[in-house]
Parts: sequence; C-alpha cells; structure tokens
Amino acid sequence: MSSESAASDLVTQAENLADYDEVSRLRQAEDIDWVLAMAPRAPRRIADLGCGTGLLLATALDKWPVERALGIDGLPARVRESSARLGARAAVELADLRELPDRAETFDLVTMTSVLHWLYPDEDRVSAWIAAHLAPDGAFLVTTHHPDIDSSGRGGEDTIAAESLALIGAAPELLDRVIPMGARARPVDDVRAILNRRLVIDAVEDRRVSVRVVDAEQYRRFHIATFGTYFSRVVPDRQADYFRAVGAVAARRMAEYGEVYRISVRAWRAVPR
Repeated sequence: MSSESAASDLVTQAENLADYDEVSRLRQAEDIDWVLAMAPRAPRRIADLGCGTGLLLATALDKWPVERALGIDGLPARVRESSARLGARAAVELADLRELPDRAETFDLVTMTSVLHWLYPDEDRVSAWIAAHLAPDGAFLVTTHHPDIDSSGRGGEDTIAAESLALIGAAPELLDRVIPMGARARPVDDVRAILNRRLVIDAVEDRRVSVRVVDAEQYRRFHIATFGTYFSRVVPDRQADYFRAVGAVAARRMAEYGEVYRISVRAWRAVPR
C-alpha cells in the first residue's frame, strides 16, 4: 500500500469510527459489568441509549431473562454492528439521542455508558425522554467521565490532541475550534444538577482509571475508533499525520509516566421522582 493510500485509509477509518468493538476493551468495555451490577433488580424491559456495538445489551441479555431489549444509536455503522451481534434478541434503531420520539412503552432499566459528553450541551433533552419512559420502579444507569483538567481547561484526550498537533508542527491553539472534552464531560456537580432536574439520584460509584496501551498502534486505533475526526478536523489536510502523532504521543507518555493519562469515571443510578 502506498503512503498516500495508507493516509487515506486512516482518515476513512476515523470517519467511520472503525474497529470500536475491539478497541473499546481499552476503556469503555471495562465499565459494563460494573454498571449492570448497580441495577436494583433484574429488568424485563431494557433500553440502551448510545448502544454502540451492542456489547452492553448482549451482556444484559446473558445475565437476565429480558423480554424486551432496545438499542438506539446515532451512527449507522454502530446500528449495523449491534444488529449483527444481537440478532433477534433485541431491536436496534438509528436515532439522534437528542431528538428521540415519544414511545408508548416504558422500561425497567435504561442505560447510557460513555455517551453523555457527546450530547453536550443538550443533555437535558435525553434526560427528559428517560424520565418519561422509565417504569415507576425503573432505574437509569449512566456513566460520566471526568478528566483531570489543566490550566488551559483541557484534560484527558484534549492533552493528547494538543501534544499531537505540536508534534506535527501545528499550533495547539487550533483546538479552540472544538469544544474540549474537559468541557463536554462537565464537572460532577453539573451532571448531578442535570439529572436532578427530572430524576432522583439514589446511588453513585467512582473509579479512578489509568489508561494504558501496549504500543502506539493500539492507541492510534483507540483514538480513531472513539473520537473519529473530532480533533483531526482542525488540520484537514494533515489528518493522517495527526493520527500517527497520536500514537507516538501515547507511546512516549507510556514510557515516561507508565500511563497515557488518568480519568475519573462515575456511575450514577437515578430513579423516577
């Protein structure tokens, strides 16, 4: 493969958020059993918002005698992947989580992991839908990620992006064109306020997570599958160079610090008012 074709392939992978099912094991997939363990009881009806490749629903279906399982995601590729994984065990639909239509049904359990920050600043829209579609004794389980924020207001993947831009000779200030993940994630108190507008928080659990990789390639694939072109679009003509730099930065940080970065992850359980 020519260098030009390889570069184009990296960008295409990012545009399609390719390989998420595999690379999610690096971070997001670790939360599934933890989150499901917070369910107050075995649900008969479950909805997973931002279902991704369907791994959480598949785990729930193996764990409980679920009668009705619904997955919703806003990316066609994810809907195809989750549909292939779940088959007839669940219904999977394509929809923007900020514009979910009203349904004539309720759920014993609604889940949403590693998704809320992507709905910024419209989190209240999905919160309203959840409140309207939870059974009276139902529960909503959601995870939020809170990176350590530096003096510039960036944290976690923002830091990797800034260092990667600098590595290819681009100005880190270009990141001012996108909303930092540190802002999208919101502080814990802000998330609490959003949930409390329509629901009652009755349990929280926290984890301090160290993100580690075995090599540059693994982290490059993780970044591409998780963040796509969210950061790379600030250098539209050098996206492939940026993705290579992401891997190099992660490998350097692993060698220097023993980790790429740390984040705090909080699992929340909320119930109807």
